[in-house]
Amino acid sequence: MNDHRTEKTGIPSWMCQEEDYMSSGDKEAFLTKSTKSVLSVLAKLRFNEGKDGRFSAAPSLKLFYTILFIILTASSKNYLFVLIMCAAVTVRLAFFSAAAIRQILSGTAGAVLISIFLLLPAVFMGNPQTMANITARVYVSVTLVGILSAGTSWNRLTASMRTFHVPALFIFTLDITLKYISVLGEICVDILRSISLRSVGKNPDKARSFSGVLGITFLKSSEMAEEMYAAMCCRGFTGEYEKKQKYEPCVSDIFYILIMAGCAALFIYLNKIAA
Repeated sequence: MNDHRTEKTGIPSWMCQEEDYMSSGDKEAFLTKSTKSVLSVLAKLRFNEGKDGRFSAAPSLKLFYTILFIILTASSKNYLFVLIMCAAVTVRLAFFSAAAIRQILSGTAGAVLISIFLLLPAVFMGNPQTMANITARVYVSVTLVGILSAGTSWNRLTASMRTFHVPALFIFTLDITLKYISVLGEICVDILRSISLRSVGKNPDKARSFSGVLGITFLKSSEMAEEMYAAMCCRGFTGEYEKKQKYEPCVSDIFYILIMAGCAALFIYLNKIAA
């Protein structure tokens, strides 16, 4: 009687051979460019809490003086006022962290470069002061918007719009649209990363992968829309943005009100001189 414990088991020859599989090369420009595009959009959408500084003014006041400063800068007839606003905005920008300054200036640099490119004919026609004037105004306006975005929480900023009687439907559409772009962008990045990790060899049908990404994103969007509607019904949301706390001015608000008054007085004085 043979004992199975004394029998010898041999390894198949195919298991002793070295792996010599060579995958065919394939270009991943579609996945790389798509991922970079989505990530660049997501980098500009930040809804994190706690961005308000310790001595920040009320969000409604921030929104008001940002619009006021942009209007005064755009309508000023004296270039000196524009230069003063450039200096003031740069000083205010210096109080932010390095990451916030980088984020704000990345948007400002693009707007300034576009304005310079569009105004190059004015330089060749003998009006270089036109390019300097408009470029400075663009710098002030875009940087002020960036400062408002980097220094104010998104939920408090949308809530402050009700102070200026902005329709609730507009606030709701703006709020949900931007947040959906952020959430769906993260889903797209995860899908593209999973496709990249699972891709072996050459993919001759890249259009099918693209349609698959769009299809999954659409299904996730429909599912999240139903879940959001159910959550709103459970919380009793009726589409109205109500302020629960009564506004009480603080020291920071008074300080910024004085700055607004001084800026308006300087605007009137310098424009009288220019006239």
